[in-house]
Amino acid sequence: MATFSLLLVTAVWGWTFVLVKDAVGEVGPFWFLAVRFFLASVFALPFWPRRKSAWRAAALLGVFLFAGYFFQTWGLRYTTAQKSGLITGFSVVLVPVFARLLGERVRVGGWAGVVLATAGVALLALAGNEPLGPTSFGDFLTVLCAISFALYIALLARYAKAEKARALLFGQLSVVFLLSLLGAAAFGEVRWPISQKVWVSLLITGIFASALAYYILAWAEGRAGATKTAVILAMEPVFAGFFGWLLLGETLSPLQIFGGVLVLGGIILASVVDRALASSDNR
Repeated sequence: MATFSLLLVTAVWGWTFVLVKDAVGEVGPFWFLAVRFFLASVFALPFWPRRKSAWRAAALLGVFLFAGYFFQTWGLRYTTAQKSGLITGFSVVLVPVFARLLGERVRVGGWAGVVLATAGVALLALAGNEPLGPTSFGDFLTVLCAISFALYIALLARYAKAEKARALLFGQLSVVFLLSLLGAAAFGEVRWPISQKVWVSLLITGIFASALAYYILAWAEGRAGATKTAVILAMEPVFAGFFGWLLLGETLSPLQIFGGVLVLGGIILASVVDRALASSDNR
């Protein structure tokens, strides 16, 4: 049951790239995120932080989480769902870099993953694109998204040692909501009513892919184990590519497919092999 739950969460996360790309053609990225994370915050209310230290940690984490989602959502206006999923997955590989800057030990699997996935992202972004074209701009925004998510994950690993991860959930989601709402107001993106198509995207991304997905992830990881969880979550770009092909008719060139394979290889090296090496060191 835990394995199936993790596969379901990963598939939904892959599907969201298609949903968001479809929605941001109609509404601005700030406004989409504001409504999405308002819904997510409501469903995360049971995890209201009770300590001031949890609020402080959640506020900082929320800033990087907001940056990651904003750059990803904005980038999806210009790039494909397939490429967005693969480049976003680059965040897993960048975590060792920022973890090292925070004083943590990084093993050979982490550094090998960085090299492999960086080459893959370069192929994805450069192959078949005009250097200054809109698709390249979307890829650049998605690289910023990956950097933001990597910083978020590295900081979360540090703060989760002092605070329970669940205690940080509501605070993070509410910070993303507030920053998105401020951006929507500042850039005139607030609009009403919202079409039925966008509402479907908001409900799926806000409730199932945000709040409920994190509940399921916390429950399933304890039962499936860290290594199996990492392997399954590494399939998110694969699901993004599949849904991009199935629902949007997107395709990648042979060189971009090779780049995608390098990114996936880097993700597996950084998240699975590195964990295995860490486990052997601790025996």
